[in-house]
Amino acid sequence: MANLPDPIQNAAAAFDILPGVGPRAALRYAYFLVTQPKEVVERFSRALQGLADKIRTCDTCGQWSDRSPCSICADPARDQSILCVVATSPDIRSVEDTGVFKGRYHVLGGTLDPIEGRTPDTLTIAKLVSRLKSTPSITEVILALDADVPGDVTCLYIRKQLESFPIKVMRLARGLPTGAALEYADAHTLADALRGRREQ
Repeated sequence: MANLPDPIQNAAAAFDILPGVGPRAALRYAYFLVTQPKEVVERFSRALQGLADKIRTCDTCGQWSDRSPCSICADPARDQSILCVVATSPDIRSVEDTGVFKGRYHVLGGTLDPIEGRTPDTLTIAKLVSRLKSTPSITEVILALDADVPGDVTCLYIRKQLESFPIKVMRLARGLPTGAALEYADAHTLADALRGRREQ
C-alpha cells in the first residue's frame, strides 16, 4: 500500500483483521469510508468505540451485554429450571430467534479442541459446574453445541462432569433438515434422524 496516506493505510489494516476480509477488500472498505460524509464516518467510529467501551460479559451467563446481569438473566419471567449451554454469545441469538426456549443460558466460550488450544481450563466449564452447585432450582441442562467433533467431545466431557448432579442432561436433536432428500443424506445424519424419530 505504498504512497497511500497513513489514515487510509491504518483503516485498511484495521479492516484486514476481520474474518473473511483480505487486503483488497479491506482497502475497498477504507476507500468507501473516505467517500462518505464526515458525520457518517464519525457515527461509524462511535459505534466501534461503543463496542470497546460498553460491551462486557454477563457475570452470570457469560454472554455479551451492555449490563450485568444481562436482560435474559435479569428477567424473572424466564424459566430458571432449564439451562441451555451454548458455545458462544451469537448462539444465544440463534436459539432466541426460534421463540421456543424460555429458560436461561450459559456460554462456554467455545468448544474443546486441544489442537486449537481450547482445553477445559480455557472454557467456562468449571463455572458451569459451580453455577449448578449454587442453583438447585436448575433441573435440566440442554447442551446446544454444534454437531461436529469438537461439539461432541465437549458434550461428552460436560456430561461426565455433571454425572453426580440430580439433573437431566439433554442434547439438541439431530437429523434431516426440512426439505432434505434421503438419497443425499450421509449415514451419520440419517442414523441420528432414525434414533430421534417421533410419533407422527
